[in-house]
Amino acid sequence: MPIPLQEGWLYGPVDSRRYGRSLGVNPLPVDRKLCSLDCLYCQYGFTRTQEVAGRAEVPSAQELKIAFREEFERLAKADDIPDRITVAGNGEPTLHPDFFSMSQSLAEARDDFFPGATLGLLCNGMHLHKPDVLEAIQTWYDEPAIKMEWGTPECFASLYQVSPKGYDRVLAGLEALDSFVVQALFVKTPAVDNSSDLEVAGWLKHLDHFKEKIRNVEVYSIDRPPADAAKAEIVGKERLEEIAQQAMDLGLNVEVFTR
Repeated sequence: MPIPLQEGWLYGPVDSRRYGRSLGVNPLPVDRKLCSLDCLYCQYGFTRTQEVAGRAEVPSAQELKIAFREEFERLAKADDIPDRITVAGNGEPTLHPDFFSMSQSLAEARDDFFPGATLGLLCNGMHLHKPDVLEAIQTWYDEPAIKMEWGTPECFASLYQVSPKGYDRVLAGLEALDSFVVQALFVKTPAVDNSSDLEVAGWLKHLDHFKEKIRNVEVYSIDRPPADAAKAEIVGKERLEEIAQQAMDLGLNVEVFTR
């Protein structure tokens, strides 16, 4: 079963298999998932099956600014220092209506309280066409991590349960970025298997195209169970390492994360 949504705007720090001691930031509603994709593997379950009435309440940039400084001060006094601050939360964080100002306030609070911490972002790439989102990512984030885990539009559409038009939209957005980290989660479901030879071959072509921009590639499979209806299966360590080696053969830095 999926895990519960984050109940606040900040959560942790927690020990992350990818990011060390990580403090999470949720700039989204706390009563629902707000996302432009509906990933089969999402740890919060399907977007379309939410049973929440009324308009989503998104915290303002000013409310978040205050929350950042108050919580960072509390953690600093407790000597609970994160290695990384990761913006993700209950869906797609770049949907915040004032993503630039929110990101600026977060970076300034990080500099004041945890100057050694990396500022990261987990992003689906669907909103890189927005000038303020692109500028915020380029200006404030040390490690913007973008989903790229498919080789064809058909896989993109099936994996995320959206129109295949988003495939070209994400690729165009990546062209605009100076540099980014690739998030690549591989999973097998009755609807799609992005670890197949066909999809991996297409994925490698994308990596090769963008390799001058790619800082590193993160290869992994599901760690927390998604919705039961997805019937998602973990891709095993051996296959993940095979995929990773093919990306390494392109000259890329690749990390494999397994249980």
